[in-house]
Amino acid sequence: MNIHQLECFVSLASTLNFAKTAEQLGLTQPAVSKQIRAMETELDASLFERSTRSVSLTPIGRRFLSEANDMLQIFYRAKQWIGSYDQAEKNVIRIGYSDPHAIQFISHALKRTRASFSENITPQLVLDQTDANLGRLQKDQIDFVIGMRDAKFDDHTITFTKINENRFKFIISKEHPFTEKIIKKALSENSNTDNRNFEDEEHIIHTQSFQHIRQILAIPPYLLKHFFSRGHYLLPVNDNLDNIICANVNEAYGMVLACLGYALVPEYLIIDHPDILFFDWAESPQADFGIYHKKISNKHSAFSHFLKNVRYTPI
Repeated sequence: MNIHQLECFVSLASTLNFAKTAEQLGLTQPAVSKQIRAMETELDASLFERSTRSVSLTPIGRRFLSEANDMLQIFYRAKQWIGSYDQAEKNVIRIGYSDPHAIQFISHALKRTRASFSENITPQLVLDQTDANLGRLQKDQIDFVIGMRDAKFDDHTITFTKINENRFKFIISKEHPFTEKIIKKALSENSNTDNRNFEDEEHIIHTQSFQHIRQILAIPPYLLKHFFSRGHYLLPVNDNLDNIICANVNEAYGMVLACLGYALVPEYLIIDHPDILFFDWAESPQADFGIYHKKISNKHSAFSHFLKNVRYTPI
């Protein structure tokens, strides 16, 4: 039984006229009769009662009609999505990221992609730890992983495209008890600035300025387990001040706003918040920030346009 037989059967069940069915389907009347006979032979059942004057459905034909309609609808739906699959996939951008605050960066890249790509784009976002998203990238379940370069990750099939060298910024609540002291120290080291326009200027802070403040660490669990537990620190840690460990920068912002301490945050995750002060950290290390991806297979896809439009714009 094939789709042509189903179409002939459903049409004939509606028209009960071989000539009208042939006209509807663009076939000859003998061709319609042949399809119906072949279906009846395969099913070993009569679907229509025929006479010289009329055509009608048999009891089996009437019961089979709903199933035939269902099969046709399934076929038509499948044909529609399969026909548009390549085009739809060309416009999908699947992005993995590890912190909610990265949405700001992703949004800017998508906006530029939309402006340069002539068709609609369909982003699919996956928020998860970097190691989990890199696993998805290896399995072709996503197209990009955005974040800091992971030194322990090694896969020759995956490329890391560096966007810039991200430094870390010192962030603290304006209401923290130590904030006034930090502002005074920053003012003394920046003689051209006064209290009136302090927040409108960029200020540098040195490690010794915050070594007595409780620290809020935004360390993904997999890094905490595999890297920091061996005593290797990317950031200075105040071990004697009861540090707070967060799984991501979003949590760290919450702890900072609760006046529980300060945090050192990568530049690409910095947001403009009225209740937080941001300082350039003088001794900040530089870490590669960028995007993991596989080789571009279609230079005219949304994938390639997104990669071209990913760039870092500081707040």
